[in-house]
Amino acid sequence: MAFNFPKASIVIASYNNKVVLERVLDAMLVLDYPNEYEIIVVDDGSRDGTIEMLHKKFGENKKVKVISYGRNMGVCTARNEGIKVAKFPIVVNMDHDCIPSKEWLRDLVKGFEGPKVGVVSSFGSFGGTSTAFRKELLDKVGGYDKKFFYYREDTDLTFSIMDLGFEYKVVKADYKHDHKEIAPKGKKAMIGYVLKRLHYHENDPLLYKKHSKLAKDFLHVKLGFLVDPRQDFKVVVNKWAGSSKKLKLGSPRGIVMLENKSPLHFLAIVIAGIGYVFAIKFYRIIGSIRFRKLLI
Repeated sequence: MAFNFPKASIVIASYNNKVVLERVLDAMLVLDYPNEYEIIVVDDGSRDGTIEMLHKKFGENKKVKVISYGRNMGVCTARNEGIKVAKFPIVVNMDHDCIPSKEWLRDLVKGFEGPKVGVVSSFGSFGGTSTAFRKELLDKVGGYDKKFFYYREDTDLTFSIMDLGFEYKVVKADYKHDHKEIAPKGKKAMIGYVLKRLHYHENDPLLYKKHSKLAKDFLHVKLGFLVDPRQDFKVVVNKWAGSSKKLKLGSPRGIVMLENKSPLHFLAIVIAGIGYVFAIKFYRIIGSIRFRKLLI
């Protein structure tokens, strides 16, 4: 029996990314999809001329709907606004720097074969960009939880739908991520970057509180409250699943702080990695206090 492709709404939350966003929308408008689809762009208070570009180039295109905030409200609020106005049964989250292939939407939505599939992603890791949802389920769980603001919000949403008894499915649907994170310049900027990354993990206890069963394996929780320190160490020294496995000190986003070029570098990476493990657990304690769920 042939798959009956449903109509789809693509939600793009954007902030200060005018040039790449234009390329994203150009590609979105020529997708090879056998049914109707709409593109909802939520401009989250950009100050780089994004809204002017959207109105000038895409204002007359009936496939593109533009929503604009006067100030930055955060990605959860922006995406929820897009979900709220979406009129089709499948809602797709796509980041503003991800340029789809012509077959991207077709390949992604085809993953909904079977009534128990609630979320389909070609990003993996329980959601993120290029992730599609049944709109009725998004409405049921209330969309993105704004308490996360940023980080773990995608995983939380997917887990919420899985908690309803629906399946999460990973498929191959190609897109180009046109983004390279720029390494901070100077020691002060690098320290700020590290602190920001550590701060994100205050959301780990919230995720664990809401989805203890699913988050236990996802976060590698031992003894009911302890994230496996070996896993934290692997992340910061580039030994996590999916990495190149080449020892170096850095973040999963590709920022490298120290390469392993000598025995002294090796020792420094190991010592810094151990220090990072203790630091990340300190920030999880802060999150544990905020959200009243112990996780370190």
